[in-house]
Amino acid sequence: MRITYNWLKEFIDIEDLSPQEVADIMTDIGIEVDSVTYAGKDIEKVVIGKILTIEKHPNADKLKICQVDVGDTVLQIVTGADNIFEGAVIPVALHGSKLPIGIRIKKSKLRGVESNGMLCSEEELGLTTHSEGIMILPEDAGLQIGEDAVKALGLDDWIIEYEITTNRPDALSVLGIARELKSVLGREIVLPETSFSTIDENASDALTLSVKDEVACPRYDGFVARNVKVKQSPLFMQMRLHKVGLKPINNVVDITNYVLYELGQPMHAFDADKLTENTIIVRRAKDGETIVTLDGIERKLTSEDLVIADAERPVALAGIMGGEDSGVTFNTDRIVLESAHFEPLTIRKTAKRLGISTDASYRFERGADIEATIFAAERALHLLQKFADAEIYSGKVEFYPKPYTPKVIVFNPEKVKKLIGVDIPPRKSFEILNSLGFPVKKEQDYIIVKVPSWRKYDVSREIDLIEEVVRIYGMKKIESTYPLLHSNVERPRRFDNIMKTKEFLSAKGLNEAINYSFIGKKLYDAFGLDFENLIKISNPLSEEWVGMRGLLTPSLVNNCVQNVKRNEKNVALFEVSVVFENVGKELPDEKLHAAFLLSGKLPEGIYSEREVDFYDIKGIAEELIEYFGLKAEFERSEEKFLHPGQSANIVINGEKAGFIGRIHPDIEENMGIKQPVFAGEIVLEKLFELAGKEKKSFKKLPKFPPVTRDIAVLVDREIPASKVEEIIKKAAGKLLEKIKLFDVYEGENIPEGKKSLAFSLTFRSPQKTLSDEEVSRIIGKVVKKLSESNITIRA
Repeated sequence: MRITYNWLKEFIDIEDLSPQEVADIMTDIGIEVDSVTYAGKDIEKVVIGKILTIEKHPNADKLKICQVDVGDTVLQIVTGADNIFEGAVIPVALHGSKLPIGIRIKKSKLRGVESNGMLCSEEELGLTTHSEGIMILPEDAGLQIGEDAVKALGLDDWIIEYEITTNRPDALSVLGIARELKSVLGREIVLPETSFSTIDENASDALTLSVKDEVACPRYDGFVARNVKVKQSPLFMQMRLHKVGLKPINNVVDITNYVLYELGQPMHAFDADKLTENTIIVRRAKDGETIVTLDGIERKLTSEDLVIADAERPVALAGIMGGEDSGVTFNTDRIVLESAHFEPLTIRKTAKRLGISTDASYRFERGADIEATIFAAERALHLLQKFADAEIYSGKVEFYPKPYTPKVIVFNPEKVKKLIGVDIPPRKSFEILNSLGFPVKKEQDYIIVKVPSWRKYDVSREIDLIEEVVRIYGMKKIESTYPLLHSNVERPRRFDNIMKTKEFLSAKGLNEAINYSFIGKKLYDAFGLDFENLIKISNPLSEEWVGMRGLLTPSLVNNCVQNVKRNEKNVALFEVSVVFENVGKELPDEKLHAAFLLSGKLPEGIYSEREVDFYDIKGIAEELIEYFGLKAEFERSEEKFLHPGQSANIVINGEKAGFIGRIHPDIEENMGIKQPVFAGEIVLEKLFELAGKEKKSFKKLPKFPPVTRDIAVLVDREIPASKVEEIIKKAAGKLLEKIKLFDVYEGENIPEGKKSLAFSLTFRSPQKTLSDEEVSRIIGKVVKKLSESNITIRA
């Protein structure tokens, strides 16, 4: 949605505020501003000119030579435009000028004829993306030849582009934003002129109205005008429409669009002479009925669609788009002006089914102001009389059987403090609500509030009023505080475990990633995973989100790839989220997983700076599991997306609980990443369950010193280190306090197909200091047991 700063100034006094300051206020109160752009940006040395003469180019049939008055001189300019004529007032880019399309104009020769500038179109001035010729300016606009075009065309203005949440359709207009600023600035709103004169209605011109569906159309107002002069709109109106992204068409259509952006009420003008029997019927379409809309497309309708019809056929899609056959043209003499209110769900269904989105449907889908129809119509009629010489009949047709009754809400100012922890005085709450247009009345300790018609769709409860008070009071004034908790309420253990997991991984220097729970077939297939077994989404938002994730790792790897492509080569990420397992039932099994990833160099300040390897990701998994009081074991992994020589399954209490490893080099290459990526994933459900069963025990600090010995063995490459550890543990007995693998080596002096494993063994007795002889006897038993298992001891 766009409005302009100068347009807004006509509704509320903001002369002392810059456009950016206005945008900041809007954002602070919940209307997010995307950009504030100067309308005349990148336009230099463009002036208003007038074509004096036009001659054919002697060397090119499609070119013309124009003599153009630019105020202080007459320039010769060559052009290929077909829509120009002698006396036309046009924008002219002089020698050395700059245009928004990214070019500078210089003197040149076209087919041997000198050209000293360029006649500009709307597209070349950055007003539209497509134009059909030179921009012809209205003769009655009072433009001075030679005047700077930026000022003359009203481009010395600022375009404020913003977004609204779906519950705030009242902010989709200049008036809506002025109301919001009024509540903050405490300044009054100036409403636009709506006066017009009327003539008595002719019986032959009388319009009849029949509303067949009062739920879908609770209000309809129609007006008739004759002797309407359909022509080009006044320049100021054309330029304002250009600045908000609309293309001017003619004065009648432009006025309805102008008032739409000004007041937020969609309207439509019909050519009255094209309505059979001067009749308007608001009804549901018949199945199979068709209408050609203003965009030239034939639409096939169903009985769910609401249409505006005459006595024979549909002439418009209600609240969405008019019909081509009844549209206003430059030959139109009489018009019917429609200003109605349509139920949001009806409009939304038709617009979505037909794939149409218009300014009108956008507002009706979200909920327009049912009380604004007459005000907006009167504004449009005022402009039609002023700029189209319309003669407006005093009679009108109207349908409004159930006038709007404001909802009454009892507001307790004390609840604001209880909910947000800030003591906003009741008087301040009263003033804020009143400034927003809510009729308020003080009764004892409460405020009785009536909801205005333009807020009926989003304010229905006391909590909604509290939100209004807080956002206008200022979120910046509210300090962060801990919520009040009941001391006898125990937090769920699962929540605590999740927070512990996140805190642990953050402490390791990893950054939390938050991804959607969806995944695309392309990414899943890249990992060699069975996409067909995933839970599918029946109405995916895009091809990237067609299934529910069965693993977190592909998403994290994709995050890593995007970071590396942006030259962030040191990546350390984790994600804690739910995955969805297809178990052949109506609902999938949801399991909580934690995934973690390292690539590039290790997180600075956590480890020594070096390239990550398999043991770094293994260490994170081991320590996380130990953090929950459990012990991890590792066995060879068969996961196809992991490197076959640098991967392992995580085993806890004999059950597989996840995996770790390097992403397969083929996948790394296919995804365009030229550095190793190491990842791991743990089923937290299983981890939490086993941690809950594990009984915690404590023991006294040992009185006697430990004895440490190292032992190195030579084994087949396929034998896991965990198998060797088990043999050593059984042979060493109870005096072995700890065993740690500290080296794995393959290469020089190691036979082909073999690897060297080096372990550090720590022995300790709780009763005495161990002697060297006692430790040596234990080592002898270990060596014997290893030899019996065909494991060679290295010297």
